[in-house]
Amino acid sequence: MTKTTLSEETQELLDEVYDVELAHEFIENHGEDYFLTYYEKYEELVREYDQNLIDEFAEHYDIDTIEHFDEMYQGQYDSGAEFAEMIASDCGYVSRDMPSWIEIDWQKTWDNALSYDYTQIGYAIFNDNY
Repeated sequence: MTKTTLSEETQELLDEVYDVELAHEFIENHGEDYFLTYYEKYEELVREYDQNLIDEFAEHYDIDTIEHFDEMYQGQYDSGAEFAEMIASDCGYVSRDMPSWIEIDWQKTWDNALSYDYTQIGYAIFNDNY
């Protein structure tokens, strides 16, 4: 994509971005209109998180959802099962003094309940009900 094919507004924004190569890649993948609307947030998130995660998020939810990334992001977990255990514990459903012989199938909890409201993308969990 050459600079001459871009609008004046896009050219001005390109002069202000932190990573010009990333900006051009964004324009190629999502178009100039989305660049003008969402690139600033995209670049901010790429600096704070991993670019692959942000790209996968945009692919899964669409680029116009990027503005909701912060409220949807639940954290980094090795699995949905780990997230299920954390959320159940944080909500007070699992007692700290529970006997050690009791086993809970956290993977089934994720699969049968939480995966309907949350999505795992790579190492991150997102709340689909933003």
